[in-house]
Amino acid sequence: MEIDEKTEQEINQLYAASDGSYLVFTIHRHRFAYKSSLVQEIMYDAKIHPLPFVPDYIEGVLNCRGNPYTVVNTLKMEGEPNPEIEEKIFLLFKREDDQFCIHISNIDVFFEPEEEEILEDSVKYKQEEIPLFDSDRVEQTLCKDLNKEE
Repeated sequence: MEIDEKTEQEINQLYAASDGSYLVFTIHRHRFAYKSSLVQEIMYDAKIHPLPFVPDYIEGVLNCRGNPYTVVNTLKMEGEPNPEIEEKIFLLFKREDDQFCIHISNIDVFFEPEEEEILEDSVKYKQEEIPLFDSDRVEQTLCKDLNKEE
């Protein structure tokens, strides 16, 4: 895949602005990458408090040092068959505008790709292109669906 000059400059700026490391995680058999600098925390075995009158992909909220984080099951959000995730691992995002996290299956690895391994919407790890997780898309869906509920 060939990248145009503008996209290449944007990728280089992203690489320079971040610490350069990425987290690779799985949700069932789907692998994703996310910039490590945008991860607030990874929580294991946290208690989820259910919420009434919310879309079914919102599993509830969890407490992280007194701050509530909305727990999102992206498999349910996408309408995937067999959306239940047995593992109790939660990836909390570092965001200024909201506090939500996703329910994931596993943390695979933290790694620092070379500059040429960072593509527009994926990162190469061991010759595999791993798509970047889009937390903004999750937020947009949350906002749209929760505003519809009112």
